[in-house]
Amino acid sequence: MNIKANAHRGYLTKYLVIGIAALAFGLWHVKDSLYYPQLRPMADAYEVLQGPLNEDGESEIPDGELQSSWQSLAIENGWPEEVPKSNDEITTLLLYNYFIGTIFTAIGLGCLYLGVTTIGKWVELKDGVLSDKRGNSINIKDIVEIDKKRWEKKGLATLTAKTDGATKKMILDDLKFDRTSVDEILSHIEETVGEDKIINGQTEAFYQEVRNNKIAEREARQAELNQMDEEDA
Repeated sequence: MNIKANAHRGYLTKYLVIGIAALAFGLWHVKDSLYYPQLRPMADAYEVLQGPLNEDGESEIPDGELQSSWQSLAIENGWPEEVPKSNDEITTLLLYNYFIGTIFTAIGLGCLYLGVTTIGKWVELKDGVLSDKRGNSINIKDIVEIDKKRWEKKGLATLTAKTDGATKKMILDDLKFDRTSVDEILSHIEETVGEDKIINGQTEAFYQEVRNNKIAEREARQAELNQMDEEDA
């Protein structure tokens, strides 16, 4: 049996799109974190004009006088005439943008790495040998263990083979690669090496039977509902 599983297009698209979006969002906040420090001189100047603040955090200078003084100072320095952000506001915005920018930039780079490094990858079963693009290969008849602990939830099956005392491991991933092809590869391997090599899971034939039963149950329920609708009509 010869089967080749290429990188799953949906997997690639998902991580590339998420990566680009997250990176753009993160860099936008990084850009803002570079902008806000430029507002410090205006905040400092406005605080000087305010003078000492009372218990309510308000300036003792009449608001009209304060705004007039600020507008004159702003025109003199080429600043916007609206009341500037305070130093406390600037600090809060900086912390927020540093945090969001760092988190989303890291997520974006991580997703792009996963997507880009998967492009062009493949895994192939040919003439009884399982191989991948990186040059890894094992003869499936040498497989002594098929660990399916992460198969149902993450689509990962770890294959362990022993040849002349040396141990090799390969991982089948039906999320990263074409699922139908990977499932066929794993089914063929199980049939070839025997069910006794499987640990932490069941055979693909068993899982397929479970899936078929669920589909049959849904179809039966839908048929009953359709029949009830016809009788009511």
